[in-house]
Amino acid sequence: LIMKKFLTTFVLYDPHRQAMYEKYIRPRFQKYADMHGLKFIEMNHSNFNIRTLHPEFDQRENMHFNRWLLFKRLLDEGKLNDGDILYNFDADVFIKEMDQHFEPEKGFSYAIDSGNTHCFGFFALKINEFSRKLINAIIDRERWLKVSQYEFFNEHNNTKGKWHLADQQTYYTCAGIKPHSWKSFYELDNLGFHSYPTEYTIFSLDELKENVNVLPTEWNVTQLYDETGDHETGKPNTYDINQTTLDKTIFRHFAGGQPWRFDEYTQKYPL
Repeated sequence: LIMKKFLTTFVLYDPHRQAMYEKYIRPRFQKYADMHGLKFIEMNHSNFNIRTLHPEFDQRENMHFNRWLLFKRLLDEGKLNDGDILYNFDADVFIKEMDQHFEPEKGFSYAIDSGNTHCFGFFALKINEFSRKLINAIIDRERWLKVSQYEFFNEHNNTKGKWHLADQQTYYTCAGIKPHSWKSFYELDNLGFHSYPTEYTIFSLDELKENVNVLPTEWNVTQLYDETGDHETGKPNTYDINQTTLDKTIFRHFAGGQPWRFDEYTQKYPL
């Protein structure tokens, strides 16, 4: 069998941001896919029937689970097989270094972002036993309903309570990662895996070490001092925990509602 490789993204924005995506980001995704031999799949209202996996969530949260439902559907239909690769990007990611690419050797690859999350803004899945188990765990509604009632201690605000579980947070519970750390996960034992094990932790530490490749922050930069820092005090943003610089940035992820600097970046880094 010939290995298949996909670049996937899910687009669900208000008209203004949708237009920005179509002008600046879609052409970069398409060119990046062409450069690296990937088939580009754009998921949206018109070509993907949004299924309400979690009616408690708004549509944007459902969007995050729906990409995993798509992956599961491709597996079930035999369109994805062992060894095939999915590179998934949030639609607010600007690919700055178009020539930077990697072939994942492990089942799951992603970066811990500037804000110190095991971030799903960009990730790669290589289909194998581990990635199949991960996909099934994230879309398991019964599991989600149980774990969503669990009260976690969150270092972010030093409180204990139920956690709003989108797909990224669901992965945290699978891997036993604590909800937040003010100290870089790169500096914690085992990158934070099993830093908060519960009865809902399904992956052993050995499984995670063997099957998860955690990339440097430069693959998912969500904060830069020049753009998000406090220039009056000279301090970086509170959430700029894993600091890097623009010249080292590979993917710039404009997460958390920050302004999209796509026009500025496109002028600096034209296709």
